[in-house]
Amino acid sequence: MFTLVTDKSKYFRVKRGQSAADVQKAFNAPVCGKVFAGAIVRVGQGKFTEYCASPGDSYKSVAQKFGIEEERLKKLNNYKPVYPTCKLFVPT
Repeated sequence: MFTLVTDKSKYFRVKRGQSAADVQKAFNAPVCGKVFAGAIVRVGQGKFTEYCASPGDSYKSVAQKFGIEEERLKKLNNYKPVYPTCKLFVPT
């Protein structure tokens, strides 16, 4: 017999009625994977700041502004489209 031990702060079970935005706001970190009731999602580890995109921003320009890799930024934000006023998580 064995016991599965996980780091509870890394994973979260989504409850009925919760959205990805709700989970992200609660943990102040990006959520990886599809979010639906009963799903177990991985919560980003580390410290993050929320960046509000401006007109003309793209993943490339934001990555250059903060000195991180563009692909890492895309992965943290689940490849969602960048548009003015959208919130992006940026590692600090």
